[in-house]
Parts: sequence; structure tokens; C-alpha cells
Amino acid sequence: MPVPPALPDDVREPVWDRAMGVLTGAAAATALVGADPGLLARFLDPAPSPPARLAALARTALDHRSPPVADPLDRAWTDALRTLVRTGAAPDRSPDLEHAPVDDPRGASWLALARTPVPDHAPHRGSFACTHLVDAVWAAYTASGDLAAMYTGALAGARWGLSAVPLQALRVLSGTVDPHTLLVDTFALARGPRADRWPHAGVLVAEPRRLPPFAVPHPLDPEVLLGNIDHLRAHPETVDAVVSLCRTHPTDAPHLAPADWIRVWLHDSPRVNANLHFALDEAAAAVAALRAEGKRVLLHCWAGASRTPAVAARYAAAGLGAPVLPALALLIRTVGGHLDNPALARAVARLSGHDLTDPAATLFPDGIPPRRADLPDPRITG
Repeated sequence: MPVPPALPDDVREPVWDRAMGVLTGAAAATALVGADPGLLARFLDPAPSPPARLAALARTALDHRSPPVADPLDRAWTDALRTLVRTGAAPDRSPDLEHAPVDDPRGASWLALARTPVPDHAPHRGSFACTHLVDAVWAAYTASGDLAAMYTGALAGARWGLSAVPLQALRVLSGTVDPHTLLVDTFALARGPRADRWPHAGVLVAEPRRLPPFAVPHPLDPEVLLGNIDHLRAHPETVDAVVSLCRTHPTDAPHLAPADWIRVWLHDSPRVNANLHFALDEAAAAVAALRAEGKRVLLHCWAGASRTPAVAARYAAAGLGAPVLPALALLIRTVGGHLDNPALARAVARLSGHDLTDPAATLFPDGIPPRRADLPDPRITG
């Protein structure tokens, strides 16, 4: 089999969502099924063990330099994983995996992925196709135990992406390992290490792409601040917890306890978010969960003008009972934001059962309000 090419430079491409889902999906599976934390420790430890073998196979599938694998079952599993990352779909058949011993986690993970029904994608009913990831992990766990669940987490993470991993599972995972380290590992394998590029380095940290720190209270819940990444960097003392909607780096918030920093895979570009409705809903639920714990929360993206008001509106509708369309208009006005990416507003509206064909005309019939003076050219995204 020829060596696959390195992944594209732009990490907003959906293939990166799937690549980032591999190691994170396997690790998060331990949190999903309540496995012994020692299993995750062995997954991350290079010393020989069954979980470490899984990690080695997953890394082989991600590594654009890896030669073919000798063992037939290992080769079939890594080929399936590589195909999932590249295409988002598993091979139609894998005879070696289909006929693997019933207690072999490689075969069990394949069967769980292939045989678990994919839920209907009906966001207005709270049904998302990508929750197949969780269903498949549980199917593997029920049939074959913890290790099969982890193998399935890797396959399902490659099928659906990092954006399909429930944020609560990532929050639990962060108590043992910083999820960012798994992204660094993935990037180095799939593209080659780039010391000056995210995730190895911070994103948008140099002039002229820095913005003045910005934060305003959520008009329906003043204990939620709506802001940009530079507020997080400059004023960490203003909040107890953070939900980040853009790419971040550990140096952006070194003061935060791991469980109080929830990082969401969400891009402010049309057609690149494979699980847009799910990601928006999960982010809003994360804000609600942190608020239920009595924490003052910063909800932010890079500029605080597009993703931030979208999630804030979903939080207002799902968590505070506000009508979604007025909430969208209110939140965009509150942050001096915009509708450069109307897919976000459409998705938030759809989650509440509304089809928002023309967000600008519906939300702002008298004209879109002026955008905040410090906002950059709309072609620059984080």
C-alpha cells in the first residue's frame, strides 16, 4: 500500500476534525464507559501493554510516513482507521476484522462501528447522527469490555471527528491528561511537527492579528462573560471557568484547573464543521453545566463576534428559556458582532425548530447593526 500523503495545511478542513478524533476518541472512551483510570495511563505509557498497543496502532494509522503493517489483523484495523480519517467512511468490507475472534478488540471495534445504527440527524428533536460515536463505544463495551471500547473510540473518532466527542467526556479526561497533548501528537504524526504552528504554538498571538481584550456580560445571565481570546489572555482573574470556541494553547490560560477549561472544536467558516449542530448544543450545555456549579464563565472565540453570540443564543434558548430568534438578534447586537457566517445562526435556530432561511433579513429587518470597531476584515478567521 502506498504511503498516504500528509494532511492539508488548513486545520479547518474536516479531515483534521477526524484525525484529531482518533487518539482523543480512544482516550475519551475510558471516560464514557467509566473505565479504570489506569487503562488510560497505560494507553499513554510507552511500556508494552494492550492499551499501549492500541495507541501504537492508532499512531501508525495517523503517521503519513508509516510503512505497511505485517500482522493481518493489525493491518486491516489500521487500514480501516486510515480510510476513516481520509474519507469519513469505513471500507465496505474487512474480512479479517469480520472474522476475528470474538474477544479480539480489533474485530469487536469494527463490528461495533459497522453494526451500531446511526441515529437520525434531527437537531430540532435533540437527535444527532454523530452520537453514533457514543452508541458504538457502549456497544463494544457491552460486548467485549473496556479495551474494545477504546478501540471503538479510535475508529468512531476517525469516522465522526473530535467535534463528536462529548465535552463532558473531555472534561473528565482532562483530569488525567491535557487533551491538547493528544492534538499535538496527532498533528506531529499526520503533518509533521511545526514548532511555529498550532497546536505546537499559540494561535494568532502576534501583531497585527491580536485584538484588544473584549468582554461584556451576557444580557440574560451576567455571570457569563462574552468575549475574545485576548480577554482570556489578559484578564484571567475575571472568571472561574472558560468555554473556548476557537483553537487555543495551554499558555492561553495556564491558571485554569483542567476541568474548568472546556475547549470546543468549532470553526467560523461555512461548510467545515461536520457536526455543527451537535458542537453548538454541546458548547451551550457546557456553559449551563459550569453555571450550575456556581462558576462565573467566559464564553469566547477569537474575536467574540460570531461563534460566541451563536453559542450564547443557544444557551439563552436551551438553558434560560428565551425565544431563540430574538436571542440571536440580541446577542449579536450585544457583542457588536456580525453574520459573516450565517450557517451558525441557521444551526442555532434549527436546534429550536426554526428554519432560518435568511438570517439577516429575519433577525435584522431594519438592517444589520454596525460591527464592533475593532473587528478585522471578515476574511480573517481563527
